Amino acid sequence: MSHTEVLIIGGGISGLSTAWWLAQQGIEVEVWEADAHPGGKIRTSHEDGYVTERAAGLLVNFRPEIDRLIQQTGLINNQKRRDEKLNRYIVHQGKLTQVPMLLPALLSSPLWSLPAKLRLIAEPFIPRGSDESETVSEFVRRRLGQEVLDTAMDPFISGTLASDPDLAEAQSVLPRLTALENRYGSLTAGMLVNRVLKRRRANTADTFSFQGGMSELVDALAHTPGVTVRCGARATGIINHGSQWQVEGVVNGTPNSIKVPQLVMSTPADASGKLLDPIDSHLGELLCGIEYSPVAVLHLGLKSGNIKHPLDGTGFLVSKQNHLPVNGNLWMSSMFPERAPQGHTLLTSYLGGVHHPEQLHQSDEQLSDTVLECLWPLLGIRGSAEYVRVERHHQGLPLYHGRYRDRINAIENRLSRLSGLHLNANYMHGVSVRERIFQGRQVADKIAKALVACGNESRGQLPLAAVR
Repeated sequence: MSHTEVLIIGGGISGLSTAWWLAQQGIEVEVWEADAHPGGKIRTSHEDGYVTERAAGLLVNFRPEIDRLIQQTGLINNQKRRDEKLNRYIVHQGKLTQVPMLLPALLSSPLWSLPAKLRLIAEPFIPRGSDESETVSEFVRRRLGQEVLDTAMDPFISGTLASDPDLAEAQSVLPRLTALENRYGSLTAGMLVNRVLKRRRANTADTFSFQGGMSELVDALAHTPGVTVRCGARATGIINHGSQWQVEGVVNGTPNSIKVPQLVMSTPADASGKLLDPIDSHLGELLCGIEYSPVAVLHLGLKSGNIKHPLDGTGFLVSKQNHLPVNGNLWMSSMFPERAPQGHTLLTSYLGGVHHPEQLHQSDEQLSDTVLECLWPLLGIRGSAEYVRVERHHQGLPLYHGRYRDRINAIENRLSRLSGLHLNANYMHGVSVRERIFQGRQVADKIAKALVACGNESRGQLPLAAVR
């Protein structure tokens, strides 16, 4: 008889990290992944000497839980840290302009006018806001001014999240900044207090990948003892039996059924919504109402001698005011030199998003030509690319638009009525790899406590205190 206590539908980073945290507590887990490979959108390709990522290319971390996972999986031996001295750039008035990371440099930067700099200095005296549903644009404009919104925050939201700052909810996509205001009444004051108390500052983090790319993280999680990953396994129906969840599906073409006391769904919102609709139609409707932004990732390999810019940074982001066809460009081989053959450079561009959704329907050649034409005046590129690889995600990133926290609160309220059911995916509490791993820990702890309460201690489960 199977000892599986938890079934996770969806073998992306959310599902795999949840499984890993559960396995650390001695809980048997089975993961169903519809694709032929685990990891969801995270996958590394090794081709013609280039190392490219299908989606996330690195991990930005400030959480000790992620440090612990990296240590215990042995991934620390293959960890490749980005040089934090590398510059950050944005496109400003048609040119690449360095983004200052410290206050003195910020006040002397050509990015902002004198009135904008004075407005930044006045930030500690701006009253605390009262509208919990503020958009990013409203929050940043109120606290830091219009110029900072246009030149700094818009590129971050558009380029990193493929979203729209005029629509994205501030508390959902900028939780650390809004928390500083809620706690200290000021972003500047909050950062200073954190620094004095030797807490991690709100604007710093460790940034890294792995020797063989982000797939090493997926492989480490998928091969955890106590975790069984079944690829080619697609759920087709869910039945609630009270204390048990029955999942019907097809595993490698063969009908399959499993009953477990705890079920985690880490599939996209609409897929989870359709499966749950027969059980709770309102929950299904809430999930299916979450929108996603299409994203394309374009990798270009070029001879280093054909690029005039020194590429002394991480890359650049683009605001919508610049009307360029890319949302951002990462200089991957500047951050991680082994990502390109010797004498060559790997540039990774992000396209699509809310501003250019039509780009995903263009051919690889069209996208390559469009991006090279854009990069030519910015980086001084001559000649053509020797290597081109395009990854398309028609359902790329969830859009935290509108009153998103209200939607998530409503989803969690419906979940509280369905014992043993959990949702852990990038439409809840952050899209980054860091937040997906952290939320996996949260869900795993909740499940472990539930299993203890149901008398499953005899199943070889470790005490919760052992993993804290």
